[in-house]
Amino acid sequence: MAIRSTLNLCTFLLVTFFVAEAAWAQKEAGPRLPVLRRLSEPFLEKLDRERALLAEGIEAVEVPYPFVRGRFHFHSHFSHDSNGTLEEIVAAAKLTGTEVIGFTEHKSREVDVVAENVTGWYEDVYFLAGTESSSDLKNSLHWPGREGEDDVRFLCHQEEVPTFDRTKYDGIEIYNTHSDAKDEPIAMLITAMVMNMGAVQKHPESAFCSFLDYPERFLTRFDQLTTAERYPGIAGNDSHQNQKLQIVALPGGGVEVLDYADEVVWTGDGLRAKMLLAAFGQTEKPEERKVLKTIQLDPYEISMRHVGTFLQIEEINEHTVRGALRDGRIILGFELIAPLPSVGFWVEGQGKPVGTVGDEISFEKGMTLHVSLPTVAQIRVVRNGQTFSEVEDKELVLDLKKSGVYRMEAIQVLAGQRYPWVLSNPIYLVEGEK
Repeated sequence: MAIRSTLNLCTFLLVTFFVAEAAWAQKEAGPRLPVLRRLSEPFLEKLDRERALLAEGIEAVEVPYPFVRGRFHFHSHFSHDSNGTLEEIVAAAKLTGTEVIGFTEHKSREVDVVAENVTGWYEDVYFLAGTESSSDLKNSLHWPGREGEDDVRFLCHQEEVPTFDRTKYDGIEIYNTHSDAKDEPIAMLITAMVMNMGAVQKHPESAFCSFLDYPERFLTRFDQLTTAERYPGIAGNDSHQNQKLQIVALPGGGVEVLDYADEVVWTGDGLRAKMLLAAFGQTEKPEERKVLKTIQLDPYEISMRHVGTFLQIEEINEHTVRGALRDGRIILGFELIAPLPSVGFWVEGQGKPVGTVGDEISFEKGMTLHVSLPTVAQIRVVRNGQTFSEVEDKELVLDLKKSGVYRMEAIQVLAGQRYPWVLSNPIYLVEGEK
């Protein structure tokens, strides 16, 4: 009852927001907008339009280090909460240019999800088979050792872990799609999705971006960890392809919305139901329950584009992929915001590249720090957790005066909202010989 009362209140608020929508659309945006507005037709149209304009200006840049698209924290039908197939995942990988996927299936009593899953090369995609969590180590992404390589473990869903033993993990998620979505009021999010279902269908990628936040708390913790010593950070796609909504018309004229588990998450009647039914062409009360539409909110292709863990490796094999994860040769990119054909963050000494993300470099006078992006963005360089430089540009060269832990961020402003576009792992400049 409490949930339904909240949903009724959310619907009232939604209608109130729509009354002022036209006026809002003409004003400069201030702080982050409520999800009711971020899923509205005017906002999604504007976000789609500005994303398209940004994409038109993207030009690949030449950088001294390679750029391999990886997606980690991935689930398929081997997990109890996904029905996704290998064929669907491979198809999405090819559409998004994904070359490496790290499976992290939920463990099962019926099947060995690591032994039975695909590993190595398959259909031009390289796979790691692993699990999420275990009886001995919760909140872990675990890829058991293979081909002579050691196990790799990353802390996942760090918002659920106030403290942890860093020595038990090789690194940490500094972004997770599910964690990001969870900070939205769930009742309001569902109501906004349902009442804007037409807009969500029309603008699926922008709708997926509706919950994208700059992961400030995650990055603050990451800076604390990396300032102490090298500690890699990855993105958790947390892909399941299991978030769908089924719109059902009821004989009495009402509406039910069911989730992927066929549980009712929203109900409506009266004017609310008529508005929603009309949006799906249902003008008469059905004689029996009638499914009007089933909408997949998180297809693999969109969740892959949403965020990627890009590895700076020359070739793809078990040794190089695991090595990049352990060393933090990683840049995170949010390609629903804008494509990333290439990106660079590196240090030069005497005019030549001497290291990039994840590298420990002996600091010398005269070194310079370089950023190269495929279009203009708000660039922020962080040193030891504090802002070192901020500029709006696509190229940046900074003279380095001292050692420290340096990482880079690139932010895009679209439809009046700030979105993370690039988040790098640090470069570690150390005094003396490394």
